[in-house]
Order: sequence, then structure tokens, then C-alpha cells
Amino acid sequence: MSDTEKTEQPTGKRLSEAREKGNVAKSPDLGNAIAVLVGFLLLYAMGRTMYNSLKEVTAHTLGNLSQKDFTSDIIVETVISYTYVCAKILLPILGGLLIVGLVVSYIQIGFLFTTQTIKPDLGKLNVISGAKKLFNVKSFVKLLFSVAKLLVIGGVGIFYIKKELAKLENLIDIGIAQFLIITTKLTFGLAMRVSIALVILAIIDYMYQKWQYKRGMKMSKKEVKDERKQMDGDPLIKSKIRSAQLQMALKRMATAIPKADVVVTNPTHYAIALKYDRKTMHAPQLIAKGADYLALRIREIAKKHKIPIVEDRSLARTLYKTVDVGKEIPQKLYYAVAKVLSYVYGLKKK
Repeated sequence: MSDTEKTEQPTGKRLSEAREKGNVAKSPDLGNAIAVLVGFLLLYAMGRTMYNSLKEVTAHTLGNLSQKDFTSDIIVETVISYTYVCAKILLPILGGLLIVGLVVSYIQIGFLFTTQTIKPDLGKLNVISGAKKLFNVKSFVKLLFSVAKLLVIGGVGIFYIKKELAKLENLIDIGIAQFLIITTKLTFGLAMRVSIALVILAIIDYMYQKWQYKRGMKMSKKEVKDERKQMDGDPLIKSKIRSAQLQMALKRMATAIPKADVVVTNPTHYAIALKYDRKTMHAPQLIAKGADYLALRIREIAKKHKIPIVEDRSLARTLYKTVDVGKEIPQKLYYAVAKVLSYVYGLKKK
């Protein structure tokens, strides 16, 4: 298996970058199908209210036509009445569809605002690449899904109508009002069944789109390694930075250690340079510290400048881990450091 084969799951960085570009898993059919279903439900729920409102305004307008003079004020009043009734009927339906659309979109992709999808892309005008898109696997699956959608919707419609035909045998003996009621119920029943079928197909399409998206976002091992290098930094550059930091630390130690009173060692792993001036300091100060190679360099510089070196394993370890360079030692270490300094001062007097 080569490093270029896409076998690894996408990283968070890759998914985030794709999302910023508007590349997310979604099914446009899901929002449309649920909107159609909710639209029919709202029409059914508000059908009686809509009918009564239209009946009332129509009766009010047409009932007294013979007694009215068609002045501009009456015409404006009539238009306003009809506008109010239409708004009363349509606004709840349109508002409900807007809310449903926003909720379905949020469920699919969450909150996302990007202008990347509306930016002009001249590559889309390429005839050759456009022709290739018509004959790829994704287009073929989309075609199969469209055919399946037609077959399912057609099958649902035919099955329902065939089932309801038995109830329509005596239509010739019923009145117009009853005929309209039966026809409305039949139409609504057909619309509801087709809408539910569309929603089910849209959910299947969304699951497929999500699977296809995850599959398309997979990465090769090389891509994962390259991305990790970008995030962590190039090892060569990091090595150069560490080398520069080491050189700077050595320069600081070369000027600070000759001023030290004593160097406390572990004896090989840690080396701590301490200085104490009664006139300017409240407590001894740590002026340099290092581990391993830096500890070796501190000891070498101390020997070169004849700075006393005292071995105290626990004190050296504690000072290295708890005190920063340039800081005074904490009160809990006063006694241990005082013993070391007393010993050093004793040596100097001898």
C-alpha cells in the first residue's frame, strides 16, 4: 500500500478548510422535500381559516356592488381588504416554510456563512472538464437516484389512486359541493403520500452525500505527514531555532557565571549558578542553570574562572525545577542555600 493512496480519515484542519470554502455534506432535496410536506400540512391546517377569510371578504365586496359608487376611495379600500386577507393567509405559510428551511439547513451543515461559493470560477466554463463531470460516477449515481425518485413517486401515486377509485364509483349521483370535498381530500391524500416518499428519498440521499463527502475527504499518509509538519514546523527549521537558542544561552552564561559565588551540581545532570550580594539582594539569586550539555558547559566555565563547585543532588534538582533564571530563591530553600554559601565562604577565608 503506497503513501499516496487515500486511506486515512480527514484531519480536523482539512475539514475546517473545506468548510470555510463551502464544501460540506448536504442534500438540497432534503430541504425541498420537507418544505413541500410542511407546506401541505400548513394548507390543511389553515384550509378552513383561508376559506372563511376569502368567503367573508368576497361576500363583503360583492354583496353590495349595486349600492356602491366605484370611486377611487372604494377601490383602494377593496384592494387593501384583499391585500390584508392575502397577507393573513400567506404570511403564516411563508413564515413556516422559511423557518423549516433554516432548521433543515442548520441540521445538515450547522451555522455557515461563506462567500467562497459565490465567487466567479472560470474553470467552470471549461467545456472539457464540464463534459468529464457528466460522465463520472457521481453523475451516474445522481441519474440513478432521479430515476428511482420518479419510479417511487409514480408507484405511490398509482397505488393510492387505484385504491381510491373504488370510492368514486357513484360520483354521478352526488352534488357539486360533495364532489369538491371528495376531490380535495383525494388531492391532499395523494400530495401527502408523495411528500412523505420525497422526504424518505431525500434522507437516503443525505446519508449518501455524507458518506460520499467523508470518502472524498480522505487523505493519504503523505498528506497527513505533510500537514503535521506544517502544524508542528519543519524539523530542520526547529533544529536551527534550538541551536540559535542554545548559542544565546551559552553567551548569557559566559557573562553571568564568572560573577557567581557558587555552582551547585547534581553532579552531572544539573548545574545551578548562585550569587548573593547583601547590599543589593534580599536573598541569593539564581543567575544561570542548565541540564546535561548546558550543565557541562556551566561547570567548565566555573572551573575556568575558579568558581567553587558544590555537589548537592537534591538542592540542585529542586533549584532547577522551581526557580527561574534571574529570580531569588524561595524562602523554603534559604537554609539549604545558606549552608552551601557558608561552606564556600569558609573555603575563601582559608
